[in-house]
Amino acid sequence: MTKRMLDLADSIVGGLRGGIAQTTVLSSLFFGGISGSAVASVSSLGRILIPAMKQRKYRPEYASAVMAAAPVVDPIMPPSITMIVYGVVSGTSIGALFFAGIVPAVLYVLMLMVLIHFTVKRLGFTKEAIAIAQDKARIGMTPKEDRPKFLPSLWKALPALLLPVLILGGIRFGVFTPTEAAAIAVVYALVVGFAVYRELSIKRLVYALADSTLIVGLIMLVLSAAQIYSWALTSGLVPQMAAEAIFTITENPIVLLLLINAVLLVVGMFIEANAALIILTPILYPVATSMGVDPVHLGIIIVVNLSVGLLTPPVGIGLMLSAELAKVSMVKAIRAVAPFLIAGIAFLLLITFVPQISLFLPNLLLG
Repeated sequence: MTKRMLDLADSIVGGLRGGIAQTTVLSSLFFGGISGSAVASVSSLGRILIPAMKQRKYRPEYASAVMAAAPVVDPIMPPSITMIVYGVVSGTSIGALFFAGIVPAVLYVLMLMVLIHFTVKRLGFTKEAIAIAQDKARIGMTPKEDRPKFLPSLWKALPALLLPVLILGGIRFGVFTPTEAAAIAVVYALVVGFAVYRELSIKRLVYALADSTLIVGLIMLVLSAAQIYSWALTSGLVPQMAAEAIFTITENPIVLLLLINAVLLVVGMFIEANAALIILTPILYPVATSMGVDPVHLGIIIVVNLSVGLLTPPVGIGLMLSAELAKVSMVKAIRAVAPFLIAGIAFLLLITFVPQISLFLPNLLLG
């Protein structure tokens, strides 16, 4: 499905400044609606788009930064693995979390595309590319004759794009629960793979089942450990002690949210996202909700924080993987990703202090 997603994204934004970089961002949004995993997007899209950017004379470190920053949207865009884990650990409605992620995901993509527009000309290209460019204003745009046509690209990608629509629509209209939606999505994907695209064979299906079994087993092992961990924290009254400690510092919800963001950003620098989620949610959830923070809004704050953590050294898995694919050192990759990291933190603060961005759709559609 990846090539079809790329063609559709290129037909929409390829004509903008930094066309292939803009295509990377939009492709990540589309791909996130299918994979739900930022690391999967970096691995799948990066193997195609990073060489394509380098071929068009992008600086390797800038290509690495764009590829690391774009999939930050994937854990925010439903269906998201991170949101499912948060929902299970906290008991929050997974359907509400899915709808809460849509507007923030689109907002992040727009912010990233604006940032690329203003940085790609100065930071994105090698000196040789800038020197030979005949039209400085149009540098980096995909030539019109090379861009896929929009309607044929949309038609080819439509069966894949309908997958998240099927999941969200079914949950919204009460046709099935989020758990049942997963089974429906699998059946739909099988039909698309065998009957529509005709690229899924029995042999590939066996490999897919084996990979899925491994992933599901890993996730269930993590969740079972999380339940034991939550029980131990509750039995030891750790959330209550944490609440008392925080209340001695502040009872102001705004200051509390700033503290939560600071803690999550620091933790995200050193601990993988799902591990941090499992460790911190049982502690932060009762404290935040006792001060009036909506559980769904809190979930989006935590997910966005841990998504931005994909860019933060020293652990930043997304940045490490994209740097490896671009064949650049981590030092260069960290320098190049700085503007995108600043944009990510600005986005995080916006999501934190304007809860309507996250809660608008759940309140509108789910009541």
